[in-house]
Amino acid sequence: MTLASTPAPPSVSQSCHWAPQWKSRSSFRYVNRPLAASFRRIRVMQHPAYSQLRPVTENVGVVLAPNPSYAALEGTNSWVVRGPGDPVSVVIDPGPQDEGHLNVLHSKAVGESIGAGTSGEEGPQATIGLVLLTHRHNDHSNGAQRFRQLSGAPVRAFDEHNCIAAEPLKDGEIIRIEGLTPTIEVLHTPGHTSDSVCFLIHSKGGSDDSDVEAIITGDTIAGRHTTMISETDGDLGLYIESLQELKRRGVGVPLLPGHGPDREDTSELAERYIERRQHRLEQVREALAKLGEDADVMDVVDEIYTDVDPVLRDAAAQSTRVTIDYLKKQQ
Repeated sequence: MTLASTPAPPSVSQSCHWAPQWKSRSSFRYVNRPLAASFRRIRVMQHPAYSQLRPVTENVGVVLAPNPSYAALEGTNSWVVRGPGDPVSVVIDPGPQDEGHLNVLHSKAVGESIGAGTSGEEGPQATIGLVLLTHRHNDHSNGAQRFRQLSGAPVRAFDEHNCIAAEPLKDGEIIRIEGLTPTIEVLHTPGHTSDSVCFLIHSKGGSDDSDVEAIITGDTIAGRHTTMISETDGDLGLYIESLQELKRRGVGVPLLPGHGPDREDTSELAERYIERRQHRLEQVREALAKLGEDADVMDVVDEIYTDVDPVLRDAAAQSTRVTIDYLKKQQ
């Protein structure tokens, strides 16, 4: 889940807050609109990336789920990991319970090549060897049970309650699957939720940072805007620690998020997230000093979120409560 702010001018991959005006099936232009109006319009239109497998790195491609919202941006990114010519693929975050999306994702994961210039090309048929979840939230995991029915693949997650016919993931585990060239390293990154993990894709089947071609971050870092911290089991302190670890390990490594566009450098974006959190912490400290330690949360929101879209006030309040709880623990 992300907390949106005023959008910058869009690229095609940044269209979730820009209402498309379609001229034909293959061409479109964008008109800047208020967020609410944009989403009323975009919900009934077909994003150009839906139902497509878009190669992102040599061994990883993405299928965008058609579930746009303020939280999900354009939709959930469902990732397919498969080396060129590999007879096995892995799917990460099958996404929502959307039959059309799950069928498209299955078709792409078993039959389409990944790599530069190969989008849309049928490759040798593959078997889906495993389904992985970055965390439990419905927009990432609700389709897992149905996708297992389609693929026969077991489902693994950090929380055992979200696993199907498989053991839970372990921090630092290296996943090796016969027939799959890349290996997948599990990095536990609690904060957004307690069960959040990132996946480091090792292109040559190794386990050190020299061959990490991408990091799939789920909701720990989004391609755009700020990630929310769950009030049920999220933790801002742990979240900052997770960001610091991604900053350390993600230097020059592409970031493949759960929502929004992929980015060139995980470390750079992690640093920006840390700076933003530290800035917000200071704003909340100053607001509490002005309004009083027992100030109403919405008064604090009004003090620091001067430009937030009214539709996002509840999300801003959640973020503020999490921040206040963190500050109280530090006292």
